[in-house]
Amino acid sequence: MRVDLDSLASFSHTGAEGGRRAADALETLTGVPAHCELSRTTLVDADGLSAFLGDASTRIAVPFDGVLAGRALVSFDEPFAARVAEETGMGGGALPEVANILTSGFVDGWAEEADDTIDIQPPEPADDESLVGDVAVADGAAFVFESRIGLAGVDGVCRFAVLPAPEEFVDYLGDNDALSPDALASYAQLTAQSADAVADHLGAMTGIDPNAVESHFDFVPVEDVPSLLDDAAYEGAVFETDGPVSTVLAVLFDESEAGAVADALVPGGDPDADLAESAIAELGNVTASGVLDGWANALDTTIDISTPSHVHDDGRAVLDTVAAAYGRHADTVAVVDATVALSDDLTCRVCAFPSPEDADTVAEIAGTLSAGDTDPDFPPEYGGDGA
Repeated sequence: MRVDLDSLASFSHTGAEGGRRAADALETLTGVPAHCELSRTTLVDADGLSAFLGDASTRIAVPFDGVLAGRALVSFDEPFAARVAEETGMGGGALPEVANILTSGFVDGWAEEADDTIDIQPPEPADDESLVGDVAVADGAAFVFESRIGLAGVDGVCRFAVLPAPEEFVDYLGDNDALSPDALASYAQLTAQSADAVADHLGAMTGIDPNAVESHFDFVPVEDVPSLLDDAAYEGAVFETDGPVSTVLAVLFDESEAGAVADALVPGGDPDADLAESAIAELGNVTASGVLDGWANALDTTIDISTPSHVHDDGRAVLDTVAAAYGRHADTVAVVDATVALSDDLTCRVCAFPSPEDADTVAEIAGTLSAGDTDPDFPPEYGGDGA
């Protein structure tokens, strides 16, 4: 089934507006300037939803029902929670109230679109069992509207995730084939297969078996693209493709300390800087090719990849150039987003940004991959037959 990426991007705009409404509501409550650091509409494998939502010192659930039902999960970093309690003078009781206000601000936009009401239920603690629960799932893919909201001068954020309930969500979508659950699930399948290719190729190249793989397909306002990564140091390679789909693809290693990436890839002493950079570029090249080969096989064609551009900078700076390039073409971009943990000290993040102008081709790739297995073989030099 073909998926209309433009329709999905338009739908995700409601989520971005909800994030801004939530930030405005928080600023009104606390009197501290608030901002929405990131808004994205995400398709994530339901089995990986707990990992996607991450850990939090405090997490509160706010159920809602009406024309659209579901729940919001509001997660507070500890410094953020402490500042909110201080500014409101409500102590620990501030957080349920904040969760309630944020949820109300977010879902008001949906209610306006539907010209009907959505009722907010009392906030409640979110335990492990209710963390995932019954969410909008089709063929194992969950739909999540996520925003990260910050306060001026405060460390940490409030992570705000809205998870619609399945039946009501399908009714809300109506007869829009571009947004049918089965069609949406194809994008999650695209990302899952791409993430598996990343893990396989990294493992073959490094000899390290990945201990965790996470993936999700994001629709992100172009101005929020740099916020997909934090301001920690990353080292890796960036590529561009030429062929039926134009893509910027970044293969980045989270550098927990200076030289950590080079030490892991070139073991046995203090590696020469040029040798380390070459090793990182080669690993990035093989990893990127693993993703793109699967896409090319789905189209029964070839996708050419550029010479890698070595990058060593904070994550947001790396993605600034992507946002600048795509900002000329679209308000929202799609992101194939995969994280592979090779060890406690070495994590690889792969972000692929297909051009908004190639939305139909991306839809074709997603539909083909969801219909069957088109994973590429390894090239001969890395243990495959090159088929």
